[in-house]
Amino acid sequence: MSLVTLAEAKAHLRISFATDDVYVQSLLDAAEGYVSVIGVAIAAPVPAPVKHAVLLLVSHWYSAREAAATEPPRAIAFGVDALLQPYRTQSL
Repeated sequence: MSLVTLAEAKAHLRISFATDDVYVQSLLDAAEGYVSVIGVAIAAPVPAPVKHAVLLLVSHWYSAREAAATEPPRAIAFGVDALLQPYRTQSL
């Protein structure tokens, strides 16, 4: 089950062209994989905070494509973790 559609991700990213569709879908797959691995159950209907966390990850990864940066992405990690924490079914 997909938490966020490609169309939703593209709307969030404010892109209307198809050139990056494969790349955006790969980011969606990676973000949804992350959500699943940390113990958030994938079920319908998808809670808005879970959907927003996926969109935050996709947006961050889309705009910051480098593997390394001068500053760690603390704000994005804090926001994503805060949104997902209530939905986790296991602890790491």
